[in-house]
This record gives sequence, C-alpha cells and structure tokens, in this order.
Amino acid sequence: MARNEDRTWTWRLGRLFASLAKKLHYPALATVPVSAAMLSRLEAVTPAQTLGDAAQLVARGTSPLPVIDEDGHPVGVVTRDSLAHALATSGPRASIAGASTGTVVTVEPSASAEEVLAVLREHPDAVAMVVDHGSAVGMITADELALYLDRLA
Repeated sequence: MARNEDRTWTWRLGRLFASLAKKLHYPALATVPVSAAMLSRLEAVTPAQTLGDAAQLVARGTSPLPVIDEDGHPVGVVTRDSLAHALATSGPRASIAGASTGTVVTVEPSASAEEVLAVLREHPDAVAMVVDHGSAVGMITADELALYLDRLA
C-alpha cells in the first residue's frame, strides 16, 4: 500500500514541477521530471508467461508491453511486431522468454525529461522504464515524451 502512495506522490510532484515551470516560463525540458509524462499504469508480463497472455494485453491496447521479472525489475519490452512474429513461429503457448525483446533504458522518476529524451533518441527502438527503488513504476517512449513536452511549450 505504501509503495502505491509513493508512486502517486512522485507522479503528482512531477506534474506540479511541470505546471510551475510553465507558469514561470522556465525552460520546460530542463525542469520537468520524466515522472510527469510517464505511463504509470503498467500492464506487464513476466518472462514465464505465455505469448497468448501477452497477445491478450496487446489486443486491449497495451503496446509496447513491458517484461518484468518476479522482483519487479524490467528485463525487456515486447512490441506488437515482435509478438506477432513470435506467435507465428512458436505459437501462443510458448513463453515470453522466446520472443525478442526491445531495448529497455532504466531511469529514475526524477530524471529530467530532456535527459531521457536525449537517451531515447540515441536508441530509437528503446523504451524508458521508470524505476523507483528497484521496481518499475512507469514507462515512456521517445514519441510519447516528445509529444508531452510539445504540449507544455
């Protein structure tokens, strides 16, 4: 319960910083923490789950799909395309571990959006997993982060 409260507090603090930066006409990229823009409601799978499980989540609109181990640490990300390929070659009962996973960049919730965007642009297929005290609390792609920051400007 306390962990969810910490995540909510972190997210609210990020939104507060973003709002304050906008009101003060301060450069938004330098002051906005990535936690303000991240997707904080993570639907994820473990490496032991099946490709069929992942397909159900992707069918509901979750893509890319984070792969998180039993301890809550991000180990990869499955895209719609990589899932389709894995399903075609291995079938729905194969484990997620058999699917190719994309690059995951881990960042702290307080990392600046500017820094995270720069890292994601260096690795165009990567997804940033926001990790707090060792556990994944959110994720964001370069496109989503750029769109968020454009709205702030």
